[in-house]
Amino acid sequence: MLAPMLVLLSLAAPTQGTPGPASATAADRLLKLHTEDASTYAIFRDSQRSEKLELRREPIYRWTNPTRVGGQVGEVYIWTWRGRPDVVASIFSHPTKDGQRVLCHELHSLSQAVLLVDRDSPNRWEPQAPGVELKPVDGAPEPADSAARRLVQLRAISREFAGRSLSDQNVAWDLRLLPQPLYRYESTDADVIDGALFALVSSAGTDPEIMLAVEARKTAGGPRWVFGAARFSDMSLWLTHKGREVWTSIRGGENTFNHDPMHRFRFYQDRSIPELDGLAPR
Repeated sequence: MLAPMLVLLSLAAPTQGTPGPASATAADRLLKLHTEDASTYAIFRDSQRSEKLELRREPIYRWTNPTRVGGQVGEVYIWTWRGRPDVVASIFSHPTKDGQRVLCHELHSLSQAVLLVDRDSPNRWEPQAPGVELKPVDGAPEPADSAARRLVQLRAISREFAGRSLSDQNVAWDLRLLPQPLYRYESTDADVIDGALFALVSSAGTDPEIMLAVEARKTAGGPRWVFGAARFSDMSLWLTHKGREVWTSIRGGENTFNHDPMHRFRFYQDRSIPELDGLAPR
């Protein structure tokens, strides 16, 4: 099996030197809080609930955005089926001025099935269609015959993509691709040869705005590289490949702040809790 490649960012750091004990403790406590929230989801690929996705409790990515609502801190989690990520989620929180901490959940299906999600909460995620649409990567070479060579191809293909976002206030951002994949995988699914998840972020923080999946798959025409894009933003989004627009997520109509038309994407502020000791703004 391929060894997963993880990118873990420091959640809090002093202006000089390495994170001190207090910041490390805060990061650990937030990590525990967010992981417990992720574990409240039971996700299935079938209505009989016989094909349950597996939550990877160790996040594949940790991020911060100091510019929004007092400072957001979050983790990205995946649920896998036969080794392939079928769901990716960002669980994050931020402080409020009245001494509370708001827990937010942002989820997207990458599955080729229509998922069934169980959770003991009034906040529900009910996808109505399979997840991201997988499209051929135009001009990509045939997938290489070794994992090491395919990793070189994965990185080269990912660098061919670029993104941008536009807020409701008409503030535009160019999105940059993080240089390392958040997660590399192979699957016991006979059609999946190799794959990786990448993230495009803005300069405002390190939180993902677009998740990019690049996979080598078996097709009727032979092995080939495909890609799929997933919204992780409350803004309108555009993705290009070699300068040509290949995917959009434009806010408006049924593509709302909280979900896309088919609920493959879902966002909600799940709840508020008293601020954790030592995390209140000074």
